[in-house]
Amino acid sequence: MEEKIVILGNGFDLRHFLPTSYNHLICILSEIEKLAIDKNTVTFSDLFGNVFKKKNEWFYQKINEFYQIENFNFDIEAIQSIKTRLKNNSWFQYFKSVDENKIETWIDFETEIERILLSVLEYFESFNRNDFKKPNFGNIGGVSRFFVPIDLDKEYFKNKLQSLLLKSFGIFSEYDRYLIVQEKFILNIGKYIQYYKERDFFNFLYSSLEEFIGIFNDYIVYIINLFYINLREEKKENFILKDGKLLFENVNQVFSFNYTSTYENFYKSDVTIDNEFLVEIGAKLKKRENYYQFVHGNAVSNWNDDSENYINNLNKMKIVLGVDDIHDSLKKHKLFQFTKYFQKLDKETDYLFLKDFQSTNGLKSFDKYTFYFWGHSLDYSDRQYIREIFKLVENSNGSKIKIFYHSISAKGDQLKNLLGIIEKEKIERFMKFDILEFIEATPENLFKEL
Repeated sequence: MEEKIVILGNGFDLRHFLPTSYNHLICILSEIEKLAIDKNTVTFSDLFGNVFKKKNEWFYQKINEFYQIENFNFDIEAIQSIKTRLKNNSWFQYFKSVDENKIETWIDFETEIERILLSVLEYFESFNRNDFKKPNFGNIGGVSRFFVPIDLDKEYFKNKLQSLLLKSFGIFSEYDRYLIVQEKFILNIGKYIQYYKERDFFNFLYSSLEEFIGIFNDYIVYIINLFYINLREEKKENFILKDGKLLFENVNQVFSFNYTSTYENFYKSDVTIDNEFLVEIGAKLKKRENYYQFVHGNAVSNWNDDSENYINNLNKMKIVLGVDDIHDSLKKHKLFQFTKYFQKLDKETDYLFLKDFQSTNGLKSFDKYTFYFWGHSLDYSDRQYIREIFKLVENSNGSKIKIFYHSISAKGDQLKNLLGIIEKEKIERFMKFDILEFIEATPENLFKEL
């Protein structure tokens, strides 16, 4: 008996023309930040009709083609709440200022988090070693402060990037021709800084990241979720339905690396009974619990109901958004809160990936399994999951891995990423014996396989 297991990545959402890429998010959040505060309504055109349309013209036209954008009327209170939080969020303010060519994907976003942590830590360590001049003390703007003259900042920092990061994330603020040290992050005796309160700063940095995750959560809930109820009926054919067949009809398990509810809204409603999925295998109906699982959590709509306890409310979110692992120098400072594995445990979203299919020695039974990757980049950051699948397939008899790609260039990127995770000899052997196969993600192929 063959069982089909699908692993979804962000490309699955993009296939449905949902604006869920990293650059889509930053673009729309920037539009929200600029939005007039006296607006009574927020329409699709308000958010998507300007910069987004110019930067993503083809994608914008596809949204128009597949969705009833004239029905989009965004929750004004939710939009205003996002706007207010954006103003003071250091992560958003930094990321919106970074060139798009530098941070193009969610993988780049994760990489940038670690780079920022390393740069800040390097400054603290350089300060402790007296590698550079230490901030001066004097009267600036009628107030006694610690400061660095902007025109001489190369004497106080490793480079311009380091000073920019320290300013962006609140260790320094700019005043006139000076960078002013924020006193809450230092311990000083008189006119001399003894040390920076590193733990306090990194706690602040993580709290700010959690607030950004809250903004991202609300972007999904109050913007992306409107797309689901406005899909044009005629677009379901060859997209979700074909010749009366629902895509995923013969799939036994779905794991999603996304935070959205695209699958649940587009594919699950017609085949769900009491939150348990019935899958037809031949003439037999097989019941499986936990048919659909979020690997890194999902957006929730009620996390911030108690407006007086915003910080405590952050703990209710289920989105895991961080780095796969951190550099050894960061581990020495126990900065594990920025990793996905810490957040999964802390937020209790640590689902046991493939646990229903595993035993101590491999797969639980002699059934054949086909693992499908759809919309997944196969990047190094998810290597533990990918290696787990390859190990299971290698230890089974007749199981396979099939990878959907949407273009030849995307296929090349996926293969390069895979070679960075799995030994090339194993990949060659798997492909030679049809254990590993790349399949173009055409509607015909998707319905044939799933």
